Parts: sequence; C-alpha cells; structure tokens
Amino acid sequence: MVVKKTPAVLCPQCELNDVCQQYGVADTNDAVVLGEVTPQQNVEKGDVICRSGDNFDYLYAVHSGAFKSMVTLPGGEERITGFYFAGEIIGSEGVSTGQYGRTVVALQDSQLCYFPEISFSPDDAAHKMIRQGLLVAMSHQVKNEQWTGLMAAHRAEQRVAIFLYMVSRRLEFHGFSAIEFRLPMSRDEIASHLGLAVETVSRSFQKLKNAGLIQVSGRNLVLEDRDALQLFS
Repeated sequence: MVVKKTPAVLCPQCELNDVCQQYGVADTNDAVVLGEVTPQQNVEKGDVICRSGDNFDYLYAVHSGAFKSMVTLPGGEERITGFYFAGEIIGSEGVSTGQYGRTVVALQDSQLCYFPEISFSPDDAAHKMIRQGLLVAMSHQVKNEQWTGLMAAHRAEQRVAIFLYMVSRRLEFHGFSAIEFRLPMSRDEIASHLGLAVETVSRSFQKLKNAGLIQVSGRNLVLEDRDALQLFS
C-alpha cells in the first residue's frame, strides 16, 4: 500500500481563506499567490511554533504539513490536546485571551501562513471583515474539538475508530482524500491525545483491521468502511 505525501492545501479549502480575501488575495487555486500578501514560513519537524502562556503575536494557517498541540498537567506530564492539518488554524484562543493556550510543535516539515495580532484588534474598524472571516474559521475548529470531549465516554476501540473517522472528515473538508492517507502522528501521540496506553491503541488498530474496516501499514491507512468507524462497537 503506497500513500502519497499530503500536498499543500489549496487556498479555497483553507479555513482562513475569507481572511486572506480581506488582505486583497483573489480567489485562486494557486496557493503560491498567498505569499505575495500574507507572509509564510517554513518550519522543520520538531520546531515549536508557540508556547502556552506566550503573548499572542500571530494567528497561523497550516499551508502544508501537520502539527500537534500540548499542555502540561499539574504533575508535569505533557498531554496532547489536538492535531492540526493543512487548511486549519493555530492560535485562535489568543485572539480573545492575548496569550497562546497551548504549546504547538511541528509533526513534520511544514509551511505556515501567518497573520499579525493587529489584524484582529476589536478597536480597528478597518479590519471588521477580517474578524468576521476569523469567526467562520474558528467555528469549524470548535466543531472538530467537540468530538474530542465526546470520545471520553467510549471504550478504547471506539475512541480510536472515531478518531480515524474525524481525521478523514477533516481531510475531506480541506480537499484531500478521505479514504487513503498517511497519519502524521505516531501511535504514542494518538495514545496521549485519546488518554489511552500505546499498547491499547495498537490493539485497537488491529481490531479495526480484523473487522474489515481499515487497511493499515505503519502510518498508511485505507478506510474500507468510513461510516462504520463512527458506529463501531
């Protein structure tokens, strides 16, 4: 099973496309045009984009690659709170709080587009349309994060099944294949996010494979019956 590397998101499928429109970027299928107005930066795997508690300076849109967000629990343990894929936004909590609420790290070599904090200032009437675009983008993110809270009530195998279902839905929303893709995160990182032991996550993948719902080879996945993942029990 061969899965091609996920390409960069096309601008129309990016959650901040409406915001970019207010910067004067015409609707286009050529994502490179974005760099003429909105700054971009290349980041390497393992680079820290922002740290929890840091002052909010930029809102980021993932142009290519993937990221994970983390918080440190009272006992010092780091817990992964979420993942970001191409087309999604990082740092939206800082718009209202003035600080980043999570530490975000690149899972692979990636590229970000970024927007300065002043663009979202409530006192700046000139950027009203930009703020409206941001609200739309943030609503998509809230929908994704709602599923994370609901998974806590499910058994281990169900959590993994729903996680894969939601990854598929998010990739599809941004114009990528919903059936065949490569996970950018490790089993350990999935376990941390779902609150499970890594051995449990590995067994859950095997059970889903045995049930005929997925094909799996390392991080490469083919979903044989995506809808059944949502209902797996």
